[in-house]
Amino acid sequence: MRYAKFLREATAWLRGATGVDYFAMDEVLKHNPSATQLRVIIPARLDSYIQDYYTNWFHEPVTKNDIENLSIILKRIKEMNPASLLEMRYKIITQEHYNLRHDQEVTYSDEVYAFQVNESTDTQDTVDKSRNAGVPITLHKKYQI
Repeated sequence: MRYAKFLREATAWLRGATGVDYFAMDEVLKHNPSATQLRVIIPARLDSYIQDYYTNWFHEPVTKNDIENLSIILKRIKEMNPASLLEMRYKIITQEHYNLRHDQEVTYSDEVYAFQVNESTDTQDTVDKSRNAGVPITLHKKYQI
């Protein structure tokens, strides 16, 4: 029930990745097909972001199918509601750009729900920055794949 209330009353801010983020985007779109309650922040233009996935993230546990599905859902979000996909202006992505995205996540968040997979340093960076900014955090669980 709490989840359904969240989907009716809140905007979900996600980072547009495979795994947990992909499933969260898909779930939000099932309840909000117009994507009006969804904001996805990616650290580059969409085409550059997907290319970065193929170049730097196409290894276990991320599969080609995961990247293709990510590309499809992000393009769908952009088509349905262009304001829902926040593309940072970069074409080449470095860790610094991911860190800048984490800054944006904290800026826009009233609360952070974190699902940390494989001890992700990116998730930890967002959690640390949120804590430092006084943003409430719920770290649901640390997962290993």
